[in-house]
Amino acid sequence: MKPAEFEEREYEASLYNQLATGDRRVWSPGQVFEAHVGFDHALFTTDVWLFRLHGYRSYLPGTVLARYLWPQLWFRRRTPRALPTFRLNLFIQAKRPLWGRRAPASVRAKGLGHLFWRFDIDREQQAALGKVAAKLKGRALVVYAAPAFHQHSALWLHTCRGTIVPNSTFPSVVVLGGHEAWYYTEPGARGVANPDPTAMDEPSLSDRMDQLLAGGVEATESWRRELTELGLSIHDALAEEALGPTSRLAAFFGLLRQFRSDVDGLEESDVLFAFLTIVAFSEVFLVDWYVLGPP
Repeated sequence: MKPAEFEEREYEASLYNQLATGDRRVWSPGQVFEAHVGFDHALFTTDVWLFRLHGYRSYLPGTVLARYLWPQLWFRRRTPRALPTFRLNLFIQAKRPLWGRRAPASVRAKGLGHLFWRFDIDREQQAALGKVAAKLKGRALVVYAAPAFHQHSALWLHTCRGTIVPNSTFPSVVVLGGHEAWYYTEPGARGVANPDPTAMDEPSLSDRMDQLLAGGVEATESWRRELTELGLSIHDALAEEALGPTSRLAAFFGLLRQFRSDVDGLEESDVLFAFLTIVAFSEVFLVDWYVLGPP
């Protein structure tokens, strides 16, 4: 098998851009947070004269926002649409596939066609994402994403046309538990999980988002509570003893200790810490986070 001609980051940049700008159900966290709290950008300056100009003797207390590795697509233009509350969410882990023309016989026996793609599943990452998906059942989708194409020219074409999403596969993390690879021949969520070949056929990502939205209750005044509960749920899922000690978990909880020290004493520190918990999860486990709301 051969790897796709493009790098993973080339694909995920176009995927995430088209998700956040082309689907009215999908918001980047920055779109929501900026509209809720009412700021557009933060200025960091080391020039004390600027503070003295406004009557202060020295720096005002605060925190450096730039260090917190905000997800992509922050601070977009405000919109008159109803704001989601962080209750319903989408977490995506993008993969670069391999491609081939003759899958193993055991996989072909499950209906796989000739031209096919495959991506491998990292066991440590899968275990952590699976715990989070189980903890957030009913309020979040946790999925993998990979292109159903492998040529650089196809990536360029789908990027220009805005068709990356309908030409990608989105299997759920929960259905790939216990497996090591995902084989597929088409977009959507139909394929074969391996090494114990198992045919899978989930609803499309769009249909799963609609189902999640249909079961959720949105109320904009509850966004602080929803954000706090989301952060706490992710923390608790990753704190389960069954995961065991791993380098990623050590990095995650190390970031949380630093974040807690940074936000202590700030206004609404619990909400800010919850937000940073989700950011840390996204950065350490290489997922992109979106908030779902009505179109």
